[in-house]
Amino acid sequence: MTLEERTVDMLSLEDFVDDKPWGDDVPFLEDVRVADQIEGVRLQRLATRADKRGDLTVLLSALKEPIMSPPHVYLVSAEPRSIRAWVYHKRQSDRLAYTNGDVRVVLYDLRTDSPTYQKLNILDVGAANKVLLTIPPFVVHGVQNRGMAAATFVNMPTNVYDPENPDKSRVRYDHPGIPYKFD
Repeated sequence: MTLEERTVDMLSLEDFVDDKPWGDDVPFLEDVRVADQIEGVRLQRLATRADKRGDLTVLLSALKEPIMSPPHVYLVSAEPRSIRAWVYHKRQSDRLAYTNGDVRVVLYDLRTDSPTYQKLNILDVGAANKVLLTIPPFVVHGVQNRGMAAATFVNMPTNVYDPENPDKSRVRYDHPGIPYKFD
């Protein structure tokens, strides 16, 4: 190979083209509310930007406001029709990003000092309703994949998982003390 041929094939940083700035046409992480929303729960709309290669969804960002960085991030897979319920955490908030599948999330407030004590929230989320859901400590929650295919979601909790001292308390999914029955 001659020097001329090697020069033609060489790539430099100047050959790259800068991305265009995002416009305000696709807002992301906008707060949304549901009726009788449980105190301390935050629901934010996730927006997806797509092109012919696929898409990109921002799950968590300090672009709009300061955030507590996630010290632990994990992907959860839920088999079709599976139920993961009931749990709560004492020392962390869950930050759950739902972007695919057909998932029902049910929240129940058992905090006796909360203004929304014994309120129930039912949220249908996933591909048709992409959201970031922040659940504060002591709010009981459960998840059901209502679809016929596996669904996934990402959790970015505010504390790292400690296998020696797990921050998760459970009761069975059909406990009679929670006024919701998964079908």
